[in-house]
Amino acid sequence: MKIINVPDGSYSLDSKGRTVILTLVGVVDMEIALRSMLDIKIWVTEKKYEHWASLVDLSRWGLHPPEIVDYIQEFHEWAQKNGQLAEAAVVNKSVLKVMARNKLIQGARKSVHQEYFENKAEAIEWLQHLSLFDE
Repeated sequence: MKIINVPDGSYSLDSKGRTVILTLVGVVDMEIALRSMLDIKIWVTEKKYEHWASLVDLSRWGLHPPEIVDYIQEFHEWAQKNGQLAEAAVVNKSVLKVMARNKLIQGARKSVHQEYFENKAEAIEWLQHLSLFDE
């Protein structure tokens, strides 16, 4: 597991089976956004999976500044072109997080199946059903 801490937040990156697990804590500033996207690109490139998924834990996410939106949308387009089949996003019951996340991926997700979950256990169960998550 890789953990990166900055003054206003952090992220951790792990994987199980063909699923990359990204946990965001606090505000996602430019540094966290760019570093986490680069780490995921490296993981995808090294694993050479034809298809893969992501589990994004946003339960402690503090949203993001507007200047990173273009970078995040570019990343989602890259992920789709490089075999991402599904994304499970853990948002607890936050409507604001769902709205913010939908804005980030608007127009970029044409073939990636995305679902929102209240907790990580539900997200894992869904990814296991898709045969993309191994314990």
